[in-house]
Amino acid sequence: MAAQTEVILQKVKELAVLPQVVHQVLELTNNPNATARDLERVISIDQGMSVRVLNTVNSAYYGLPRKIASIKDAVVLLGFKTIRNLAMTASMFDLFVGKTDRQNLRRGKWWRHSIDTGLCARLIASQVDGVSPDEAYTAGLLHDIGKPLLDRYGGAPYEQVEDLMNQGMPELEAEREVFGCDHAEVGREISLHWGFPEKLVEAIGEHHAETLRPWQDTRLVAVVILANQLAHLLRQPHPPDDWWFSLPAWLMEALHLTSQRLHSLQLGCEAEIHSSPMAALG
Repeated sequence: MAAQTEVILQKVKELAVLPQVVHQVLELTNNPNATARDLERVISIDQGMSVRVLNTVNSAYYGLPRKIASIKDAVVLLGFKTIRNLAMTASMFDLFVGKTDRQNLRRGKWWRHSIDTGLCARLIASQVDGVSPDEAYTAGLLHDIGKPLLDRYGGAPYEQVEDLMNQGMPELEAEREVFGCDHAEVGREISLHWGFPEKLVEAIGEHHAETLRPWQDTRLVAVVILANQLAHLLRQPHPPDDWWFSLPAWLMEALHLTSQRLHSLQLGCEAEIHSSPMAALG
């Protein structure tokens, strides 16, 4: 590993602190015996997150007949999984907050894309045997966590990466040119440092993988790769019809995809990201 990369990764590990509530929500996600009371207790500890979750619950999207004033009522009315995903999303927001207007504009786009990818991953996983939609949502939400960390701790303005990309250089190559490492590598290393489950670490670190590797959960990696591409595609004003031609054969096979299924997933993901209230958690 290059010296510059080691310095950046060490700095990220020393300075980037994962909110304790994220650990707790992740534990609930991976605990089949977790109860609504467990979730209520975790969320209620963090006042800011509680406010964000309740504001979203009371949005027009859910159309509840009365205003919800407690996390307990929110869980009862909308269900454990819905509130858990809202809590996970709300708990990650602060990692995307910048110090300048330009940083906030850039990180706001990253935040929106992270939510879009989580939503797409959840929908895709709901149609794939053996992949938990909730785990897929978390992996999609966190897949680009390396970007704000590079922006904050990389030692150079991320604008330099954007300048290289505007000249035609691919994103990962531009990041390696400026920082010596890319956001997928940073995401993988910080996920390991934070003690995330191995398959979540894989999905974060391999979301740009082009070739098949001996992963613990190939289908979860494939779901996040596809969700990432769809999330980018669906924010384009005129998405190309043949976008899926570039998908690797191993991914198509792992998810049993056909052109018809991909078209159906595209329509479903488009409806999901344009109707979801998740962005309001920021």
